[in-house]
Amino acid sequence: MSPDPRTAILNAAGEIFARFGFKKASVEDIARRAGVGKGSIYLHFENKEALFEAVVRKSHEQSLSELKASVRRAATPEAQVRAFIRCKMEQHSRAPVGQRIEMSTLFELGTQVTHLVPQMLEMDAAVLAHVLDEGVAQGVFAVASSQQVARGFVELLMLLAPRMMTQEPDARVTEALDASFEVFIRGLAAPPVPPRPTS
Repeated sequence: MSPDPRTAILNAAGEIFARFGFKKASVEDIARRAGVGKGSIYLHFENKEALFEAVVRKSHEQSLSELKASVRRAATPEAQVRAFIRCKMEQHSRAPVGQRIEMSTLFELGTQVTHLVPQMLEMDAAVLAHVLDEGVAQGVFAVASSQQVARGFVELLMLLAPRMMTQEPDARVTEALDASFEVFIRGLAAPPVPPRPTS
């Protein structure tokens, strides 16, 4: 257990919500898992909804930090886009508490955070938009609106999340997605500058 009760509660709540869904998860189960009394939870969070929102925000902060670090480690704008895609796909397919989430649980959890999703997508898109802007500045990419392209691409990746969270990875699907991502990356490339005519 974490020495900080709030952290212990958030960690326990993340496990319980992922395992049982929002409705079936009880504050008693979360308190027991965190090693605190039920009353301690209400000292830190107004209700179960507020606790769930805090769990989602914490999880996204960790994912965003991981995403930024992955992108920073890549040397070129193209490699950074690939790192962004690879990291997001890994995050979507990562099994919480060692098991796949049931589709019904995923949709139930989703309804509890609908108001947070646009904020999280904007933060993810900002990371990719920055990479695209850098690529344009270096003459590697030709993108009219990096914000728009990044937001659209992050939306597309988000559509893959339910399948990846609920099903075991399929090699054929992974290969097909990788091929599609390569087309996207090649589509970002700036056209080569034609040689100047010699007189």
